[in-house]
Amino acid sequence: MWRSLILAVAATAALSGCYADHWQDTDILVSTMPPGADCTLTRGGEKVGEVNPTPGIAMVGRDAGDIAIACRRAGYADAAAVSHSLGNAVDMSTLTEGRSGYSYQTPIDIQLQPSR
Repeated sequence: MWRSLILAVAATAALSGCYADHWQDTDILVSTMPPGADCTLTRGGEKVGEVNPTPGIAMVGRDAGDIAIACRRAGYADAAAVSHSLGNAVDMSTLTEGRSGYSYQTPIDIQLQPSR
């Protein structure tokens, strides 16, 4: 009896840990027109992701704060955009799944202008 109970508790703990890890990151789709740019994503001055080349997806942590996206491509002027944080709503999934409620605007579309 005790052996089955201990096994069930251990299996539940192991599986819940794996499931919670799944929710620690979220994705932001970054595309440029024209495609083929190298984009760096930063939050609070710290690099949190990269897309090279565009279009592509960057996996970022679900922390607070907007994410700045700076893109460059040869023959074009540098361009930038922001993926705004959509907040940290505490809901049932936050409590039961151990995930943060932060998410970000996606997709992000950036127009590159030819350099002169």
